Amino acid sequence: MTEEQQTEPAQSSKATTYFLVIALIVIIAVLGYIFFGVKLVQPEPEKIEYSYFTFTEVGGLWQTNIQLKDRLYDAVFRFNPKQVEEVYVTGQLENLTGPVYITFDPVQQEDDYKYLALASSELSLHLVRALEKEVIAACTSNETDACLERPVVTCSDQDKSVIYLNTYPPTQITLNGTCVMLQGEKMELLKSVDRLLFQWYRVMG
Repeated sequence: MTEEQQTEPAQSSKATTYFLVIALIVIIAVLGYIFFGVKLVQPEPEKIEYSYFTFTEVGGLWQTNIQLKDRLYDAVFRFNPKQVEEVYVTGQLENLTGPVYITFDPVQQEDDYKYLALASSELSLHLVRALEKEVIAACTSNETDACLERPVVTCSDQDKSVIYLNTYPPTQITLNGTCVMLQGEKMELLKSVDRLLFQWYRVMG
């Protein structure tokens, strides 16, 4: 056997030893990190202060605590007050008495229905749970199957408390006696909803 042939197994054995040592070090490091390593620090949620209220972002929504009479209500909104400051509010509103009719024009583009559904459900949740109002789903006409068994209610019904959801721009709130018209295209409609709620909760004027 030549000297060169004797060297090759020695080099191979040495390389194998290096590989095993490195692998062992990696395994020990991984196990050490798992059992003794520093835990990942979760980022602090974003918070804003507005009119003495603290809003915390959780899962893309904004939460705050609101004192209602003798209880504390954990209120959730899609936007925070700073995000809806530019929603224009006009007119005057009387106290909403009796059931609140949430109405909309059923003749809509198909894509608009999901925004109407979101606006209606989020508004209803606050009206029922926080403001203790009875909510009745209505339509401005019975031209579609979804509205055949719903009451027909418009802002002309001055003997009723009405919230009219409108999916057309501009993004604004019109207060007219016993009727509130919330306007906005797509997600802008949800901004009008939150702006109205912030006014009712005295977060915004």
